[in-house]
Amino acid sequence: MSIVKSLTKSVKLGKIMKATTLLHTRLIAASLGALVMSAASLIAIPSTRAIDLYRVPEATPQQLERIPKNLARWHMGATLILTENGQFQRVQVPDVAYYDESIFLSDNSALTYKIATGQHNYIIDLGQFMRLSRFFMNNESAAGTITLKSSDTLEPVNSAKWVPLNQPVSFSKGVIPSVSFSEIETRYLMVSFDISDTGLIGNFGATGPMSISQATFNIGKGEDSSSVQKAASPIIDFDFASFFTGSRVVFISGGDIENVHYLLDEDPSTTYAFPEGEESVMILDLRKETKMSGFNSKYVAKSSGEVQVYMLDHLPTYFYEASQPTVATLTDQHGMVQRAELASYGKFSYDSFLAAQSAHQVVSVPTSYFDSIENAYSEDVMANDERTINIISEIERRYVVFRFIPSQGEKAGVQSAVYRPGDAQFQIQQAQSGSGISFGGVQVIGDVEFEDIFVTMDEQITQPGPAGNTPLSPPQISQ
Repeated sequence: MSIVKSLTKSVKLGKIMKATTLLHTRLIAASLGALVMSAASLIAIPSTRAIDLYRVPEATPQQLERIPKNLARWHMGATLILTENGQFQRVQVPDVAYYDESIFLSDNSALTYKIATGQHNYIIDLGQFMRLSRFFMNNESAAGTITLKSSDTLEPVNSAKWVPLNQPVSFSKGVIPSVSFSEIETRYLMVSFDISDTGLIGNFGATGPMSISQATFNIGKGEDSSSVQKAASPIIDFDFASFFTGSRVVFISGGDIENVHYLLDEDPSTTYAFPEGEESVMILDLRKETKMSGFNSKYVAKSSGEVQVYMLDHLPTYFYEASQPTVATLTDQHGMVQRAELASYGKFSYDSFLAAQSAHQVVSVPTSYFDSIENAYSEDVMANDERTINIISEIERRYVVFRFIPSQGEKAGVQSAVYRPGDAQFQIQQAQSGSGISFGGVQVIGDVEFEDIFVTMDEQITQPGPAGNTPLSPPQISQ
């Protein structure tokens, strides 16, 4: 087919698609120009290698409503009650350094507790009546079953007043138990284990209808709130990367962008996957420079490559320039956000442009930028490796950057995604495919004085519980 015939058909096609949006029209025109310029060769490798990052928009109120707040946390006012020989031991914030089990209510998912075989009961006191419908926990290597019961008052473990919430749920090494049940309003939740294989378990999670938008947190993020000398306050681990703190992912190279909050939602059972065979980058903004003591993340790499983590004070100005290009995007069968022009590769069809569901702004970042900054962590990984990043470093930074570079021999990692009319150097790529590397979550841990955390919860969400006197503190185990 001659170029003249192609252009004639293109004119006819343009008449048919007058009803499309201005964004689609501009993209189609740009694509036609690109195809004409590439009559001799469809692919021209750009002289400067770069990776295009999507600018992640602020979360909408609807998205925030879908993210439940974990209530089994020290900073939410919860405490832990240990049971032994019919007696109770309440572990409160000032005691966290003296009990290994205190990690169950910690923000820090890198901390683990070695649980022995046999029966174990732990009681979470939520501090007030709260509505619950799900429990989960981190599990590294233990195996056994888990059973949940609730009570309005603190009762002996074998009391009939404990209401069963589920049948025993089995879990094995590396499996994260997650138990959903009919919504209840309660103050006490008893977690009973029957452990068959000794192993390491981690922190607990208990959620209900309360979303992160219905609890307000005021915290100094490591700053001194007063120059007045005051008595020392208990120190707890606090996750500054959690979505409820206002931190968020601001740039990302690909994946299901609508669910980018999975990286910061305090739930180890949710994951975020990047496209296969591509260089992957995620940039987390903590809103301001934050004193941190560690960075944690669990991930699975589907291909071999190198993982890098950077901690930065600022980003180059071009990240925030208003002139960044915008592209039409759609979601493919893998749930990945995909540029419309990439989806049409090999077909020379405009169906993908017409099917575009949204528009995303992108910023093109030269890969040489990463060579100019110092990374805080670097590790080679093999295909199908399941790893945990645990960086312990006392540092004050605002941005955390994660980068995964596929090994030589893997699929091409260049992500030039935007057609730029008038530029002879452009590239057409295959559409994105399945998952390349996936994350169970990202944490930035800092030490915070407990008295500096102020939580305000929506009164309509946490209705008062049944009438009656507040239960007394449980009897103490004899020392």
